[in-house]
Amino acid sequence: MATEKQEQKATNHALDIIANWMRSGTNEGISFEVSRLTDDLFTDSFLGGGDASKFTASGLRGTLTSQLSDAYILDSSGAAPHKFPIQLKFNLNTGKAAGNWNNPVTGNAEAVTAALTFFKSAIKPEGKYYIFYGDKSSDKAGYAFTFLLL
Repeated sequence: MATEKQEQKATNHALDIIANWMRSGTNEGISFEVSRLTDDLFTDSFLGGGDASKFTASGLRGTLTSQLSDAYILDSSGAAPHKFPIQLKFNLNTGKAAGNWNNPVTGNAEAVTAALTFFKSAIKPEGKYYIFYGDKSSDKAGYAFTFLLL
């Protein structure tokens, strides 16, 4: 089992790779996926994603901002999932994600900040994946964030 220091070192290394991928300006970009798990699968939990190629250089690593991104909440009656836009900003300097959306089931505006902790990477034909979890979030939900370097 990794120590907290080892987890932080691995997280920083993965964030450096993502920042350098975008900083070079020669790569296609980054797609992302986010999953949110709460105690209510049909009201608060969702799966979403989109493009996170909007890069702003700042500090050591910079930030990524999502664009054209949607999420889906399962419908409890078995109908089509509820689709809604989400906005996320990934601060690669601090290793935190911040997001906001309007929940189509409850009608509430929601916002979250979550710490990114590196889990693993994988190489597939479509690109290299970097997977993080966010178990330290402002809304007490569990999150998984996946970045695909294109």
